[in-house]
Amino acid sequence: MRHPHSYLLASSCALLCACGPMEESVDPPTTDSDSGLELSQDLNNPPQCTGPQFVADLAPGTGSTFPLDSAEVDGVVYMSVIYGPSLDTYALWTLEEKSSGWKATLLLGNLSDAPKRMTVVGSKVFFILDDGIHGSELWKTDGTPGGTRLVEDINPFGDAFSANPINPVAMGKALYFAADDGTHGTELWRSDGTTGGTRLVEDIAPGFASSSPGQLLLDGKRLLFAADDGDKGRELWKSNGTSGGTRLVRDIAPGATDSSPDQLFRLEDGTLFFVADDGTHGRELWTTDGTKEDTELVMDIRAGSEGSDIAWLTSGKKKLYFTANDGVHGAEPWTSRGKEDDTRLVKDIRPGATGSAPRELVPLKGNVILFADDGTHGREPWRSNGTTAGTLMLADTHPTSPQPGYEPSSLVAGKNKVFFYATTPGEGKEPWVTDGTTSGTHLIKDLRPGPDHSISGDPYPPFVVGGGATFVYYEESVGVELAWTNGTASGTRVADINPGPDSSNPVIFRATRDWVYLVAGDGVHSSEPWALSVGCFPKN
Repeated sequence: MRHPHSYLLASSCALLCACGPMEESVDPPTTDSDSGLELSQDLNNPPQCTGPQFVADLAPGTGSTFPLDSAEVDGVVYMSVIYGPSLDTYALWTLEEKSSGWKATLLLGNLSDAPKRMTVVGSKVFFILDDGIHGSELWKTDGTPGGTRLVEDINPFGDAFSANPINPVAMGKALYFAADDGTHGTELWRSDGTTGGTRLVEDIAPGFASSSPGQLLLDGKRLLFAADDGDKGRELWKSNGTSGGTRLVRDIAPGATDSSPDQLFRLEDGTLFFVADDGTHGRELWTTDGTKEDTELVMDIRAGSEGSDIAWLTSGKKKLYFTANDGVHGAEPWTSRGKEDDTRLVKDIRPGATGSAPRELVPLKGNVILFADDGTHGREPWRSNGTTAGTLMLADTHPTSPQPGYEPSSLVAGKNKVFFYATTPGEGKEPWVTDGTTSGTHLIKDLRPGPDHSISGDPYPPFVVGGGATFVYYEESVGVELAWTNGTASGTRVADINPGPDSSNPVIFRATRDWVYLVAGDGVHSSEPWALSVGCFPKN
């Protein structure tokens, strides 16, 4: 089965109207028959769950839209899309439910660049866009065409942003981001959405040189990030948004050598972790409270200068879970509270130097769910509470090894459940769920009865909503279509949005308080926005 993404990208798209305001109101179908959908019956779903509703035809005729980025403010969805015959034209829309039906408003159209890195600050949405005149710059919108505009031409000589800028972060009433004004190099900036309130925070690497701020981690009223001042190498910095409050935390690798902090992570209790190399111990786990004195190596997990290959940092009840290789046990799950005496190997799941190679760690009720290979059962779902005795395999989904590309994958945590895909000899690759117990780990439903797969080898992960999830599946009689579930077979429903064996190729991209938004093609319209009520999903 082809990945559903490829169906969308292969669709021909009609050119959208030129830039300017446009509104379209669509009355949603009121019954399943009105929508042309065939829904499986399930009395466990609430009555307000009537299946997906068509929202708007953004590219009329044979054109299609495909979501690239989105944001939400008070129930209004901001949607950056690609469209056009060659899929090289972009637009920015809002989608909003009204008492009279759905309203779609075009904010910017006929663009040659995609609005990206959409970030909400208060009631405004900031984004990065190259309008073909000013280069790649900072923009904002209040949800109206007139209120969608360039904030400031930060770099009058070229692009303020690289092709792949770091994610901006909202702190207080301002947006923080890395930009290049053409004079100071790429440095930390802030904006409140006004020209006067858009300014360089600090020229960390003086002059034309760039400090190139890395991942911005919000910690209360300050940011932590990696930067290079041109003197002490790439190290850990902090900023409260002012020039005087932006300074080096610690020169971890002394002198001009880089310690290159990354994987910055904050536990719910405020404990801050990151991975860095001090030039002696290799890349290992560190912790900080934002001061030089209390920025320290947690533990030299792999003794010496080689580093322990730390990855998959995940939280669980004031405890960090991660994977590491101590050079003896191979890559295995570890846990830490931030001190050497509470940092330890959780369990040697696969004894010896090979390691179980854990991956996709996700939190669940203070525990962690992960995939690991114990050397006997292959890669399977496991659960750990941080103790050896409390670390166990949840299910042997495939007694023999599944074909390449069909191993268990796509762990996504919801409320009190984790959803994933797994392959069994009798049912093929299908959706699974776990509540962290062996008895509560099971196939949800064989959506394509028999050994054939309903889930592709390169699937979109489940899209979690409350205590349920929605996903894309394939079955010969309906094609590639939408399914949603509460984690039980009887609580799993499907919608044949494009009736018959033709595919609607749904792509789920945003959930709000009331709706789950997706794009799909119903055979009349090509790929266009639809919405599914959150009433289709349990709250827990």
